[in-house]
Amino acid sequence: MNILHITPSYKPAYIYGGTTVSISRLCEAQADFMNNQDNRNNESINKVTVYTTTANGTEELDIKNNTPILVDGVEVWYFSRQTKDHTHFSIRLLKKLFQTAQNFDAIHVHSWWNTVAVFSVLICIWKGVKVIVAPRGMLGEYTLQSQKKSPKSIFHKFIGKKLLKKSYLHLTAQIERDEVDYIKDNRVFVLPNLLSLPTNKLKIKTQKTESSNTFKLVFMSRIHHKKGLEILFEAMLQFENNNDSKINLQLDLIGKSESVEYQNALKKIIHQNNLKDKVNWVGWLEGSQKFECLANSDLFVLPSFNENFANVVIECLSTGTPVLVSDKVGLASYVKEKELGWVCKTNDVVSLLQTLQTVIDDKMKRKNIRQTAPHIIQNDFSSQKLAQKYIEIYQRIKDTNQTVR
Repeated sequence: MNILHITPSYKPAYIYGGTTVSISRLCEAQADFMNNQDNRNNESINKVTVYTTTANGTEELDIKNNTPILVDGVEVWYFSRQTKDHTHFSIRLLKKLFQTAQNFDAIHVHSWWNTVAVFSVLICIWKGVKVIVAPRGMLGEYTLQSQKKSPKSIFHKFIGKKLLKKSYLHLTAQIERDEVDYIKDNRVFVLPNLLSLPTNKLKIKTQKTESSNTFKLVFMSRIHHKKGLEILFEAMLQFENNNDSKINLQLDLIGKSESVEYQNALKKIIHQNNLKDKVNWVGWLEGSQKFECLANSDLFVLPSFNENFANVVIECLSTGTPVLVSDKVGLASYVKEKELGWVCKTNDVVSLLQTLQTVIDDKMKRKNIRQTAPHIIQNDFSSQKLAQKYIEIYQRIKDTNQTVR
């Protein structure tokens, strides 16, 4: 089986956040699976290829394009863009797909609402090639409501839905499935993202004593208005004003934004509310630095208005740090079921504030999560197991029209 992944952006374009990380990890895990197979007895997979663009926000990656490059074991083709915005229009990418689509046994398109994804699906359908679409949360209620009466919404109503109904749909969490009820069950499968999790022992700073009054929060994600950072800042401010226990909240803000204007607006809120000494704007972190920062925090907070999955929740739990997420985060039900953290209401300062106080008071639960979470995550999100599941589904789609879930 030859697998093709199509995505508007790929590593090292980390400006796009967790999407870049999870897509590249899926490709790498499938390539690893290929290398570990005895191909004499198992023809599960022969090759993994990626078609992508040189997108890096409003700039372009300084990387050789229109030719295959080996990136961490995966053959990647980068193609230049004609547009420098979220449309990601690339004539060369689409031309290459038109010429080669029928050479692949499985074509997995990641994202939606851009010309790379939409035209790739159209080309596959036109050529009679089965195609899998991973919308990455772009078909959710939050996105569609924000696009209401826009050209995108009109396109989706009259064209987008028809294309998706002729495709197979890959969703990463049940919350995403609940929002896409117009696709038949036998054309949908739900599998989580793959992530690179720490395997070596992390450098954990000396644990503070219970008498310490500093409680360290961490937020790590793409800096975007849907992440609910304004809600988090307001909750911190109210906690400060009504703090009888004299707990000192400190927040490490890890990430970067495509919008300088939005980032500056957040910094203005921090300044106006005298939170400058409470918020440490770290910027982007990768690899062991990222995991060590997560591990050395008391609580990870993600009060998003919408998250189809939220890779960082799994990354954080893999270090043993508990999480507090909103009920619109795709992994909220997993966090509840496994008792690995707390869930608050979306866009509700009072709920976030009350839940935060509960977390601070519940020292035993936090200690238990520290001890059990890493093992649970390593077991539930094993890259090798998940890569095999993806490939098995590709094979079923290739062979028959049977239910893929």
